[in-house]
Amino acid sequence: MNKNFALFVQYTQKISSQHIQLALVLMTLAMLVIGVGAPMDNGGGVGPR
Repeated sequence: MNKNFALFVQYTQKISSQHIQLALVLMTLAMLVIGVGAPMDNGGGVGPR
């Protein structure tokens, strides 16, 4: 158990802020692509019905 925790700590120390920023950018782009392909709530028409 202690060995596993030590390995986990060692791995997390290798993660830099650039890795975190890259992951956030990739998630943001993925959400943008999903949002662009999503259908509109009002059936695709313009304006309220």
